Amino acid sequence: MKNLNAAGLLVACIFAFQTMNAQQLPATQKPTLSKASTLAQLPMKLECNVPALKQLSSSRIAEKVALSLGNFEFNGELVDKTQTSAGVTSMNIRSTSIPGAFCTISMITTANNAQKMVGRIINPKSDEVLVLTEENDQYYWIKKPKQFFMVEEQTAN
Repeated sequence: MKNLNAAGLLVACIFAFQTMNAQQLPATQKPTLSKASTLAQLPMKLECNVPALKQLSSSRIAEKVALSLGNFEFNGELVDKTQTSAGVTSMNIRSTSIPGAFCTISMITTANNAQKMVGRIINPKSDEVLVLTEENDQYYWIKKPKQFFMVEEQTAN
């Protein structure tokens, strides 16, 4: 009789535990973005998260920033933010996720309050550069050869 009571209590506890777990709300998961350690690991064309780029203009110097480049994540620190002329704000981000990479983004606001963005991600150790390009009112990061953006070092003879 003692074993039957113990078995009944065990079944009741298991049933109670199962119903408590069934009542929990599912945890919302943030989509996991892949981490690339070089620009060469990224595809030729990446979607741009425009709201995240526009939000950079409200960031402060030395603040950590994260940009999603398609399914990849670019983490860095805002190291400079300047307004060179009326309607043009430029920001420089030093990457913490891709060693040696540097991102420059400029927000250009025209007289009719339309905004345009230009930018690039350069890593001197890589053969490619990511250039922020507008196509059909959408922004993309597109890989281009580095030779069109950086001058090769010349050694003295």
